[in-house]
Amino acid sequence: MTERFSEQLNNFDEHNPLEQLIERLKPLHSILSQNSYVKDTTIRLKRIIDDADSQPIVLFIGKERVGKTTVINSLIGRNLLEDRPSEPTRTNTFLKYGDEEYIKAVFLNGMEVIFDIANLSLFTISNSESAQIIRKHLDYLEVYITCELLKKVTIVDSVALETGANNTAYFSPALLQRCDEVFWVLQAGSPATEAEVNFIEQLNKTGITAHLVVNGIDRVDGEVEAFLEVEKERYGYYIGEDVPVSALQAQEARKTNSTQLLIDSRITQLSQLMFQLIDNKQKKTRHTTERFLQWLERLRVEMNTIPAREPYVSAVEYIVQHQGNLHIDAAQLQQDKALITSFEKQYETVSKVFKEVQTLFQLLQTLESYSYLHDPVVDMYEETAALYQKNVRDYRKLHVDYMMEYGQLEKLFKKQTGMSLAFPLEESELSSIMSEQIQTLNRIRTECEQKLMSIKKYEQFILEKLDSVQARLNDLTKKQLTTIRNQVKELEAQQIRERSKMISYTNKLAEFSCMAEAQNFLKAAIEPLLLERVLPIKKQEEAYIRQTIEHIMTIDFSYEAPAVADSGELLALLNLKEKYPLFELRLSVEDIVSDIPELPGIIEI
Repeated sequence: MTERFSEQLNNFDEHNPLEQLIERLKPLHSILSQNSYVKDTTIRLKRIIDDADSQPIVLFIGKERVGKTTVINSLIGRNLLEDRPSEPTRTNTFLKYGDEEYIKAVFLNGMEVIFDIANLSLFTISNSESAQIIRKHLDYLEVYITCELLKKVTIVDSVALETGANNTAYFSPALLQRCDEVFWVLQAGSPATEAEVNFIEQLNKTGITAHLVVNGIDRVDGEVEAFLEVEKERYGYYIGEDVPVSALQAQEARKTNSTQLLIDSRITQLSQLMFQLIDNKQKKTRHTTERFLQWLERLRVEMNTIPAREPYVSAVEYIVQHQGNLHIDAAQLQQDKALITSFEKQYETVSKVFKEVQTLFQLLQTLESYSYLHDPVVDMYEETAALYQKNVRDYRKLHVDYMMEYGQLEKLFKKQTGMSLAFPLEESELSSIMSEQIQTLNRIRTECEQKLMSIKKYEQFILEKLDSVQARLNDLTKKQLTTIRNQVKELEAQQIRERSKMISYTNKLAEFSCMAEAQNFLKAAIEPLLLERVLPIKKQEEAYIRQTIEHIMTIDFSYEAPAVADSGELLALLNLKEKYPLFELRLSVEDIVSDIPELPGIIEI
């Protein structure tokens, strides 16, 4: 830590820097709120402001069934949160002070809805279908209750750590960033898992030191100190303070008004430690400053990407392209003619798609090339026809194999007997080799017969469905032609749409005028405060701030809104239907059925 940075931390009370920062962030938030395209970034800034304006936030984390919820109930002195072991907490819940008790549900889209406090279990532990649907879109809960402790601190009851592969664990970085202190709850007698230790180590590396709460000391018969000693030997350098407690004893003490039981529970030590830790304005100011610097980087990235993403990029490109050229001129006319030429070529291709189709094979090739020729009926026919042709090819190959094998048998028979091959054959005339060849021929012949049966089956189907499928394909072709004609007709209304689009894009760009306002506010109001040596800014961070804001200032959100003119004349269109008549598919049975050689006879011995 640099000398000047240390000096800043020691002079907080004089300067009240946190209040100065927040008062300047509020107008910035108001400016950015005018643009819906940076909504998430704006919401994050609002959370920084709200968290800085509110009580310190203390987060309780840990795996399932270690008693996080029970510990929190003990701290606030009432069983507000359901803590059934069989139903873990399913929603991150902020407990805040309120003169009136109610629930505020904050959804992922930024919407906030108020509910009665009686519905709390629906959000936090219920596993009903309706609860699951609500939680799917829920970001977190804010529960406002009348509790003296919450006048000084906001407590967060969190969902359990998510464990993953290789002894890793996960918890929401966004929630961790919002919290001033983190308390890690462990069950007495149950050592931390490797995943938990690795998680705490990672927290420590990011600048977050978790404090250890060992719950359930009443269940380990005085062995908690030994348990703590062993645990601290494993990972003590990653954690801050440690407090052993019994949340159940604390709850029982309040039921029975037992002072001794309350002392034994050590819950008061936990609350005292919590207040001691949060009573550090220097740390809160530094934490808020760090959050804002991280947010500033997010804003830089967000603003940097706006000119290259929708809808900004389309709006700017469209206006630049059409500025001063809103009437249809020679260039626009050429563009429209090029479109018509493209549609005309498409129409011609579709109208002649079946012109050269004269066989089943050519039909299948055509179907494979054009997606618009498909529907379930055609797909079934195509699949069956493909199987038909495959079986025909297989049959022909088997037949060729048969004839080659037969020729070899003829040669061998004549060589050994001096006679031509004639059936039936006498077994005495056959050598062992010829017998094997005859067996092979009969086996191939059997395979040919099986293939022939399949061919006939598929052939029957494709012939029966030929007329209906041809009619369907002709209908699909007509439909595609109609689609192209409609696309061509659409050009008639192009200028009207262009005019409407110009108005729309001009309005969209107007939404981004607040970006330029935000840039100027950052430069004029935020940067000086960050660099005035009032906030706890490190030396290396000063250069980063200057570079970041300078980069933000270089992003150009300026544009000249064009005057929108009236639409002009419309283009005359081609009569494609008359120019390119449709060549319908007209295949006959002869075009479909493949010629195949006859099935060989069985060689009898």
